[in-house]
Amino acid sequence: MIITTFIWGATFVLVKDALLNIPPFAFSAWRFLIASLISLIIFFRHLKGFTRLEIIGGIFTGIFLFSGFGFQTFGLTITTASKSAFITSISIIMVPVILVMLRIQKVRIKIWLSMILAIIGLFFVLNPSGDGVNNGDLFTLGCALSFALHIIVQDKYVQQSVNIYRFFIIQGFTVAILSFGNHFILESQPTVWSNHLVIVLVITALFATLFGFTVMIAAQKILSPSRTAIILSLEPLFAAAIAIVFAGEWLSLWGWFGGVLIVAGVILAEWGDKS
Repeated sequence: MIITTFIWGATFVLVKDALLNIPPFAFSAWRFLIASLISLIIFFRHLKGFTRLEIIGGIFTGIFLFSGFGFQTFGLTITTASKSAFITSISIIMVPVILVMLRIQKVRIKIWLSMILAIIGLFFVLNPSGDGVNNGDLFTLGCALSFALHIIVQDKYVQQSVNIYRFFIIQGFTVAILSFGNHFILESQPTVWSNHLVIVLVITALFATLFGFTVMIAAQKILSPSRTAIILSLEPLFAAAIAIVFAGEWLSLWGWFGGVLIVAGVILAEWGDKS
């Protein structure tokens, strides 16, 4: 799960650059479509015997995943990138809150402390700026809720007898179809195709989507939703580290302090658990 989070953080710069030539819903649509089509080839042996549970579960989790991307996209048109990243990261604290409120799962004190450390650390790393709360922040809050529900609902299904490959394929095609639909309805910006854009789409489809989400599904057979959410808090930290190496950006002293808190939160969540 940490490797997957690193990949998502590492591809952040690629995605940000690609969105200059393609609208967000179109990028998401092509990314998930390519990943899903390739998965049909790679996982061909697992395609027989789709179950009702896999189809329904894949569609539900796909809807929540698409909603997360959708709310985040609309939010970014109004709020700042740093505020969007921080509010999105609030999903890690929403996960245990929802689990407790709906009496799905008990959450240990150690996990709550880990969540608090990660949230404080994210605040210092992302340094969210902006005056007051605007509509973009509210949209992004919907994104955080969608991602939190995606983790919880996905956990519910993967703990049952589902094939992770068939489950991903259904989920991937669901996101692709919904993204294409919203692209044709809501987006007017044309896509400027280039070799660079195709390369970015293939990289994000193969590594950030196909590999990333199948690993996430497999990992959730072992990890609890709360621990999964805590590990995901490493994404902006990895993104910042990649920006330092390749973009010449540099974290402030407070940013490094926040990074230490995030890592401490992840270590605390895993500390003492059997391998």
